[in-house]
Amino acid sequence: MTDVTRPPRSTTPMAPSERLSAALAEADRAFGPRTDSIGPVDGCTHCFDAEHLRTIGGPVDDIPEWLFSRALGKWGTTMDADSRLWRRLTPRILREMTRGTLHKDESLMARKFNEAGWRDWPPRETAALEDVCHAWWHAALAGMSQGSAVTVLGFVVPLTGGVQPWLDRWDTHQDRAAALQLRDLWQSWMPELLDGRLDVSFGGEGPDIAASVSTWLLQQSPERLDLGGFNAQDRYGLHLLALTEAQRNTDPGSSEATTTVRP
Repeated sequence: MTDVTRPPRSTTPMAPSERLSAALAEADRAFGPRTDSIGPVDGCTHCFDAEHLRTIGGPVDDIPEWLFSRALGKWGTTMDADSRLWRRLTPRILREMTRGTLHKDESLMARKFNEAGWRDWPPRETAALEDVCHAWWHAALAGMSQGSAVTVLGFVVPLTGGVQPWLDRWDTHQDRAAALQLRDLWQSWMPELLDGRLDVSFGGEGPDIAASVSTWLLQQSPERLDLGGFNAQDRYGLHLLALTEAQRNTDPGSSEATTTVRP
């Protein structure tokens, strides 16, 4: 057999958007083609007719968008919490969620992945899910994702049970795109952080991440705040975050700073 010379692999690092595309492609491979049928799924016949249940158990990409969305919402409630079915749906869930076309709350999807026992899935499948999470996170921080950092955290924090690893990775992104995401997070979560409790899970069953996020925010440099476009009100809110409740009550202008303002 004649040896075929293969071109050398590129050593150029992938852009975050390319890494996300590669991670989604690996998820497709890891979970299999899903073009077969597993038969009708078990579900409430008031919510779905027999044909709908057969379609949901058929080739995943043939499920109409409206029925796919309905199946995700009903899975584990009026549809049997079948982890085999959820695993079949996973690549499409991830693809649509990262593209902003799923139209389902990210924290609800995280809850359902946990209910499906994703950590006990075959190793290649769990690795593919984790890789999509990391790739989506880096794409969001680079401004190359349909989802903001706040959106991605709404999925990965309840999915993994913690926020600190994601904040640590954020610190490796020191460019303007990541700094702008920092300001968006502060403006989105400022009221909850000032109140001292923040749970981004769907039903309040997740960890309280207020202390971790607050500590991290207060460690950000003035230069990074400048890069993110923090205005005077944003900075005053951070000033209040560093104070005790008693100190805030005597600080002039504190009531105005708790109102989020976007330019």
